[in-house]
Amino acid sequence: MADQDRFARALVALARGLGRIARERARAGDVTPQQAETLQLIAERGALSTSTLATLLGIDPSTASRNLSGLERSGLIARQKGSDDGRQTDVRLTPRGRRAAQSVGNGASSAFASLLDKVPRGDRAKLIDALEVLARVVDNSQ
Repeated sequence: MADQDRFARALVALARGLGRIARERARAGDVTPQQAETLQLIAERGALSTSTLATLLGIDPSTASRNLSGLERSGLIARQKGSDDGRQTDVRLTPRGRRAAQSVGNGASSAFASLLDKVPRGDRAKLIDALEVLARVVDNSQ
């Protein structure tokens, strides 16, 4: 049980710290943390439906729709009828949205590089390996 407790405490502290980084990077892009994550997902994956975005973000479709409305009003995304299904709306980044996503991504990369610099060199490969395993476990559990 001690390992489980240590693991839980470490994850809570990590989540708190990553949340702080997300809020800081979002402010740099002048969007909310959830909007920043939305922009990043669209930048990484291309056009996505509202329901797919909601699933990937772990939020309900109505929350995703409100989130997208704000991004659309800001000129960061455009919605278009889906090419595969006319009933579906695909969300794409505008040129301004691509710049905002890049800005948010650059801020995250810089913040994460700074964190890695604080890890002793001899521990970095082990840490990265462990994080990749954990990321796969989390991705496969959804």
